[in-house]
Amino acid sequence: MLAYMIIRRLRSAWDDFDLAVEEGLKQLATICSMEVKVKGQKAHCQKIPRPRQQSQELLEALRIKLPEALPSRNIRVVTRKKLTTRRRNQ
Repeated sequence: MLAYMIIRRLRSAWDDFDLAVEEGLKQLATICSMEVKVKGQKAHCQKIPRPRQQSQELLEALRIKLPEALPSRNIRVVTRKKLTTRRRNQ
């Protein structure tokens, strides 16, 4: 039910755009962050670059404002890990 409500909200907010909800989500998936370190110090943070024009418009239609930076939590996430053979065959 929650997924249905989210899709309805996205469809309603993006009604003026010529795209499906799935296309809008793919566009928003291009938003990323990059780690910024201060040379010679331990200070660092996750900076969010300015999104592409269409991504920014989609966020504005939802009234979402991205922060300029995120605090660093010293957690490394790797998303390109290969599945073990045991898991792949299930």
